[in-house]
Amino acid sequence: MPSRTRRGCILGRLIMKKLLILGLTLLVISSALFADDAKVMPTRVGRIYLAPSFVYGTQYFDDEGSREDSGQTLKVFNLGAALEYGVINWITAALQWTPGINLWSDIDKEGSDDTINAFGVGDLFVGAKMQILGSAGLMKNDNLRLAFALGVKVPLPGPDYEDQFKNMMAGDAYTGGNVDRHVLGLGLRTYFDYIINDNFFINFYNQFIYFPMKGDLEKAGLAEYATLYMTNANLAATSAALGIPNHSIDGEVSYGYDLTFELEPVFSIPVAPGTIFSAGLPINYQTFPGKKYDFSASGPSEEIKQAGLTGIKNALPDGEQSHLLTVKPNVGIFFMGWAMPVEFKLNYFAPVWGKNSSANHTFNFQARLYFRI
Repeated sequence: MPSRTRRGCILGRLIMKKLLILGLTLLVISSALFADDAKVMPTRVGRIYLAPSFVYGTQYFDDEGSREDSGQTLKVFNLGAALEYGVINWITAALQWTPGINLWSDIDKEGSDDTINAFGVGDLFVGAKMQILGSAGLMKNDNLRLAFALGVKVPLPGPDYEDQFKNMMAGDAYTGGNVDRHVLGLGLRTYFDYIINDNFFINFYNQFIYFPMKGDLEKAGLAEYATLYMTNANLAATSAALGIPNHSIDGEVSYGYDLTFELEPVFSIPVAPGTIFSAGLPINYQTFPGKKYDFSASGPSEEIKQAGLTGIKNALPDGEQSHLLTVKPNVGIFFMGWAMPVEFKLNYFAPVWGKNSSANHTFNFQARLYFRI
């Protein structure tokens, strides 16, 4: 077991807002990568996405909205994927995995020899988009498109922070943040397109995901696991010194919701037979509440339990509301005449403003392959 001085140093390194923000690094990709428009796939036509992304960042937005140096350089290469299929003309089923899996990552902290990474996987979104208004919708309209998507965020396993904590203590490489929340989420997406002409429309997108279930504190992140471990180690030492049964703390974390709004003007034009060029400039706003912690204590002494609860609440205060505004210029080329139609799209996510959020730059490339069954 580490010494009490060593424990304090560990917590000092971990319980910092800059490192806790690491867990928010890739969530903007999840909400915005496949925002798209109110169109649906034709019956029996499917589309496969492959979406590699490179994330780079050295700054974050503080609680007053100012950019600050994070004291670390973050580099992440992520691969996301999705599958969409037209069940009937106005319903498209979707399986989306964003932010996908981090295939490579590196976090270089100033003044530290630690080898930190951001390995992990995102959760899976399973849902269906239904066009209510539009050329393929329940109500026909050539000037407007309106669609809704209902879905579920299926949690996938996150890092084992017991192992990551051991790695950190041993001086080995360790994972410092969570790619996603890894709890069940219930989602509603709204898509609205105002069609100006054959080459230009304006898209409005909204996503609301609610997380009704709490997650285990020790699975929420390395900072949470380390804080719980140290608190319980101190309580065990105190109980042993007094010759009484052990005291311990348990905890849960609530994530609340994830709310996103996006406005995008979209321009497209044929540049050759069967080839379409497109460009867009989405403005994306995302917000979610900080983590909310619930703690409980067990043991015979009320005084020791309350001391343990006070200590862990001070070390892990509830998080603050996060805000992030990004612009995402993109260009695309769609080769409709190929034997298997393919669309390529290049995106750049630029952070403009935020609070309690990372200020990372993201470069994303998409390949969309169309098929018919």
